[in-house]
Amino acid sequence: MSTFGWDQMTEWWDKNLGDEGDLWHRTLIDPPLLHLVGEVSGLHLLDLACGNGYLSRRFARQGAIVTSVDANVPLIERARAREAQEPLGITYHVADAAHLDMLADGAFDLVVCNMALMDIENAAGAIQEVARVLGPKGRFVASLSHPCFDKVDTSGWEIEHIYPHTTIWRKMSH
Repeated sequence: MSTFGWDQMTEWWDKNLGDEGDLWHRTLIDPPLLHLVGEVSGLHLLDLACGNGYLSRRFARQGAIVTSVDANVPLIERARAREAQEPLGITYHVADAAHLDMLADGAFDLVVCNMALMDIENAAGAIQEVARVLGPKGRFVASLSHPCFDKVDTSGWEIEHIYPHTTIWRKMSH
């Protein structure tokens, strides 16, 4: 499991996504995802690669029983801090999406993975785990960036600080 670059991007990512998502998520990414997800009240929902948990909180406010997983420790810490300030009953785990051993077989009605599957090092293993934790009539809803935005064999981020106030993040090749 590699979280290279994400640890360094945590503050920026959390600040930009906040509690509602950034402009791109609010206007382009989340509306179709939420349409596909549909009604979540009463569902056992796994937010896979949840980041700072902004969607987890949205789903919990809508009545879902939410478990959230991310490999990035600082982002999970921020999600847990928000949960402590506004308890919604969300359980957060730090884990590789391809190794969800803490989750029972068939435990979820719905797994959501928003704009993250393309950044998971072992995406095939993650999908196998999704299949394992979904119940018999469970659904998996994911959103991805188009491959034209990625270089071949990329995983992680390269971070370049340019004087005085600019930071550039680029997907990096292995």
